[in-house]
Amino acid sequence: MKIAVLHNLTNGGAHRRLMEQVTAFDADVVEFTTSHAVPVTARPYIAQLTVTAPKLPAVLRPPQRLLDLRQLQATWLELGALADQSEADVIFANPDSLLRGAVSIGRRNAPVIRYCDEPRRIDYEPALMDSLNPRTRALYAGLRRRERRVDRSAMADADAVATNSRYTASRILAAYGLTAEVLPCGAPARMTPADTTPAHLLSVGSLIRSKGHDLVIEAAGRSGLNLPVVVVAYHPDRSEEQRLHSLASTMGVRLSVRTGISDDELIDLYRKAFATLYLATAEPLGLVSIEAQACGSPVIVSHEGGLPETVAADVTGFVVPREAAAAATALIRLSRDDQRAKMSRAAAASLNGHRWDKSASGLLDMANRLLGRTRVEAGA
Repeated sequence: MKIAVLHNLTNGGAHRRLMEQVTAFDADVVEFTTSHAVPVTARPYIAQLTVTAPKLPAVLRPPQRLLDLRQLQATWLELGALADQSEADVIFANPDSLLRGAVSIGRRNAPVIRYCDEPRRIDYEPALMDSLNPRTRALYAGLRRRERRVDRSAMADADAVATNSRYTASRILAAYGLTAEVLPCGAPARMTPADTTPAHLLSVGSLIRSKGHDLVIEAAGRSGLNLPVVVVAYHPDRSEEQRLHSLASTMGVRLSVRTGISDDELIDLYRKAFATLYLATAEPLGLVSIEAQACGSPVIVSHEGGLPETVAADVTGFVVPREAAAAATALIRLSRDDQRAKMSRAAAASLNGHRWDKSASGLLDMANRLLGRTRVEAGA
């Protein structure tokens, strides 16, 4: 089978998910992406994409963002045409990191499987809608309506939809009225445990408030375990780092913020973590939780979104309310008797069925069902 993989993803959870799926595919893969994105194969076909709005003064951005959106749509149609030319059996279309949603590739010869890591939350979550800057809300209202239409139209055009968790599938059904098939995510094969001495608490995710790094710092202080906190993110954000350091100082917690590290460095941090805490708001799944467990780190995750699906509660980690006090209590429980060592062994052994080979084979099963249906319809 030949699969055309289309995406416009930069470094982050969705990109990591796609890279691991592609690596695990037992199929001929050809990648079509943009000059804005980070490729996931060694020999991608790249369509040029220039985004201008972020480089302009704020007052000039609204009309340019509309022009950028039109350019983005044209580029995705180009990706679709290239996929047609490749004579792929199936097109695997992934999200766009600029739109944070789906963009149409037009009607194509091959069936299209859309992967949705999460719906465009800004369109469907009242709390996020209310967070929009009131001074610019009217200026961008037309653009946001257009973006929503672009995303919904592209999702509706898919022949099948795949996603990462039962929680996200429920949100896709609520947002788009579409039924998505859940494909389990996993951890890279080299993420394994090692005989190390626990040295810190770990929190991994973008430097934004919804990831809950501040809750981790507060929990560390409340626990009284005197363990430093290491925060890992793809990209720096000076103002958020300053806020976290200020909180750490207040709580008497030693804090290190590390950005742009290698996978080898991340694996080492997972292995040396007394616990990995992921206290994000309504996270669609949480690769961090799965990867940490693969490396032998017990996890403490918030009882929101898809995070509970990644943990065998009270066996490989704890699922707690998204509160510093609850996370601190879990840390104290983990420190008693031989609890941390027991959970570490259980975490590395289980992974709760989350494996990339299952994700890849599940997607290939979807592709084969679509191809079978196409052949039946053609015969009819």
